Amino acid sequence: MYSIQVEDDVKAQLVELHPKRFKQVVLCIYSLQHNPRPPECTILDAEACRISAGPYRILYYVDDSARRVHIVAIREQIGSE
Repeated sequence: MYSIQVEDDVKAQLVELHPKRFKQVVLCIYSLQHNPRPPECTILDAEACRISAGPYRILYYVDDSARRVHIVAIREQIGSE
């Protein structure tokens, strides 16, 4: 299992989300503990990945040697709800 590390500005964004969206995003983040590169993610380079959770995209880095997922940004997708 991978550990999850979340940047402070991402934590601040999370608390501002509507409860339904908060749940979607947080569940998606926690699912990365078991599989940091699920089939629905977009692999941007050797370590960087992006995954969608509702109308949000989560940008994160995977450190396989430390078994850590580092969440660096959450952005609303252009043209989302």
